[in-house]
Amino acid sequence: MTHVSLLALLPSGATATVATGPYATPAAPDLAAYVLSHERFDAAENAPSARKDYKNVHVADVMTDEYVFPLGDTGKSIVLSGYQIAAGFLAERAADEWLELARQQHAANGGADNDGTRHVPDPAEADQLMDRALESAERILAPFEATAVVSLFETHYRGAREFLRLSWEGLPEDLVPKSRRPAVALKAAADLEPASSTKDYDPYGLDGKSDYDVDKPLAYREKTGEKIGPFLLTMTYRHEYPQVDDERLGTAFAVFHEAATDIVAAAVELKLVKVPPIQSSADLVYVLDTYSGEMLSLALAATEALGAERLCSVFNTHRVVYISTWEVRKAWRGQGLGVALLREALERLPADPDGRPDALCVAPEPYQTEMRYLSQLPPVLRGEIDAPAHRLTRHLTEWLDRANLPNVKTHFFIPMAKHEGIGSAGENARLIDRIMESEA
Repeated sequence: MTHVSLLALLPSGATATVATGPYATPAAPDLAAYVLSHERFDAAENAPSARKDYKNVHVADVMTDEYVFPLGDTGKSIVLSGYQIAAGFLAERAADEWLELARQQHAANGGADNDGTRHVPDPAEADQLMDRALESAERILAPFEATAVVSLFETHYRGAREFLRLSWEGLPEDLVPKSRRPAVALKAAADLEPASSTKDYDPYGLDGKSDYDVDKPLAYREKTGEKIGPFLLTMTYRHEYPQVDDERLGTAFAVFHEAATDIVAAAVELKLVKVPPIQSSADLVYVLDTYSGEMLSLALAATEALGAERLCSVFNTHRVVYISTWEVRKAWRGQGLGVALLREALERLPADPDGRPDALCVAPEPYQTEMRYLSQLPPVLRGEIDAPAHRLTRHLTEWLDRANLPNVKTHFFIPMAKHEGIGSAGENARLIDRIMESEA
């Protein structure tokens, strides 16, 4: 196999995309997490020594540190820099991919796996592999060298997508308040409607009320002496399965636009979850798995947070309002705008037809932490990465204690990030199996 270059399989440059497949191009967080999974070595003390904190530690500091690198199962180890360990990671990945390609080509040419053929790359390329891998690692990490290492493992608003804009575009046209529809569509609708018709779509059926106060500036004072506003509130609600008249799952969108610029300042997406009577966590898993991967993750995370007995009590007697996505733009963070919007959304939710009170369900982790790397990171760094989630939990708990929301009778926090995004596969599948077995 001489026409496939081993060196060509090394990543050619930096990427911010998180690697997913076995041969996907690694991003800076992949390399940094792999390096940090090794024991740090202090040359001055000539012994392993972990950092005491990572508050002012940049990516360049981590990559120039030295680490203890074990030599397979020999019980021996050597000391390498972070860059060298990252280069070894890339080299091993490239070699594995090259071997897989070699085997595929051999099979395509009629060869068999057990015919004794040895697949060997070009010797000149093999000699250069580590040097070129080191260059590749440096290129991937170069844009982030001056970045705080903690920030590599933070989730930035689901990949910086503006979920609300996408949500409006994905909604049926009659669910979008007219003042938020494109100007062309507004003009076309106005040409078709009688001049006296001013009523907009109102899924709450509140005759005589305005369209969610869309055009009314709202000013908020979250704390004494701290003014927020003015903002325009837009909100809409829909059943996920209206074609079968199923009101068990609904989605509410609420957003604050800055009144002067119409820029989105804060947005929240709420999932309204109501289940038939359940007797066990297995029942909840079964019911919510029929809706979506996110709902399955919610069932698993709620099981972990509440335990089987309280889980059944909460879901049988409440409509669970889960904060699916919640974001405040950087310019307005720390001003109480997020909870102000959450309050407005909760107060405007349609009442449950069966009269159930609401249980607010909050998962703080997905919006602060990229969980997939946590098991590889040093405990001190894990604690620092978890700090924003703990702060948010404390802040929301204190706010809910004094918020006096009439229909929200209880609240609970769930470790959603441990289960989110992997559906019925991997660790979720094993957890589902354990739940089903324990409650069979």
